[in-house]
Amino acid sequence: ESCGLELGELSAATVETLRPLFPAEASIRNPLDMIASATPAGYRAAMTALLADPNIDAVVPIFVPPYGVRQEDVAEAIVGATGHPAKTVLAVLMGRRGLPHGRAELQAAHIPTYIFPESAARALGALNRQREWAGRPESVAERPSGINASRAREILQRVRADGREHLTQDESLALLHAYGVPVVTSAEVADVASAEAAAARLGYPVVLKISSPDIIHKSDVGGIVAGIQDASALRTAWATMHRVVAERAPAAKLVGGIVQPMITGECEVIVGMARDHTFGPLLMFGIGGILVEILHDVVFRIAPVSGAEAESMLQGIRSGAILDGVRGHHAADRAAVADVIVRVGALAVDFPEIQELDVNPLIARREGAVAVDARVRVQRRA
Repeated sequence: ESCGLELGELSAATVETLRPLFPAEASIRNPLDMIASATPAGYRAAMTALLADPNIDAVVPIFVPPYGVRQEDVAEAIVGATGHPAKTVLAVLMGRRGLPHGRAELQAAHIPTYIFPESAARALGALNRQREWAGRPESVAERPSGINASRAREILQRVRADGREHLTQDESLALLHAYGVPVVTSAEVADVASAEAAAARLGYPVVLKISSPDIIHKSDVGGIVAGIQDASALRTAWATMHRVVAERAPAAKLVGGIVQPMITGECEVIVGMARDHTFGPLLMFGIGGILVEILHDVVFRIAPVSGAEAESMLQGIRSGAILDGVRGHHAADRAAVADVIVRVGALAVDFPEIQELDVNPLIARREGAVAVDARVRVQRRA
């Protein structure tokens, strides 16, 4: 049950078939306990009856060797009973080194064999999930509207012409915006005076971020200051941030800062993409911010994805309930988050030169979702 499987009730006909085969002490239910006196013939009869039961989809015979019963005989009985082509059998032979003689016979008959019942349950659970995935309704990834592919191509061509691998923060957000992803308004500034002017234009409170081509994770080096309320606090934050970043990343080239309005929402999530040489562009979704590297609560799909597949990604993480609102927060706009996933997938398919892309965090709001930070790496032009 912990592996997502259900112990079905045996049919009345199966119970009547099994009852006379075993002592009164045996438990004629699911799981069937034949007690320690079970013989190879008992295994064969029990499996034959269980595999014929319409309520049963898979059978897992478990053998713990008592005195006087050979593992090879039990293995032979299990093989002899597996005549139902539509039902799965996984065997468990519990003993030191997994009872190698019996295991060899079972594996020769293409019956997966395990030492512990928990291992068999996990394997069967994985097989069941794969079957459910393969049997899901086929969906077609429709191309989202509002895409400006020529603008995205412009940005990427300029970066590659410069011989760069990483886009700047401004370029990354502009690339996402070209594909219809809502992004926060940003201002790249060279000094504290221009930062003050940008903050006055955008409106307080603001967020100040370090701008450097050498720093990928700004928060790791003290490169983000949030909730700045006025010009005085901005000047202090600028000086402190640059001093701390210079101490923590002395080799990094600092080229100023980025000013953004403070964006709040119901939760922070991450939408990402990494290009795999076998599968192509793999989309990722999970809980974002600094928690993504702590919780590792993410799911993957191969791009492109439909809206329904994107919705399934939202449901696929363990902490997905956070999108429904917790501790006084409202439910996040799931449709808006799913739309971002679809658009990132389309971007990844259209431009194979994009090797990695992270939107982190994507602020999931009560209505809508906004990208406030992004990282994009491209393949250098050959």
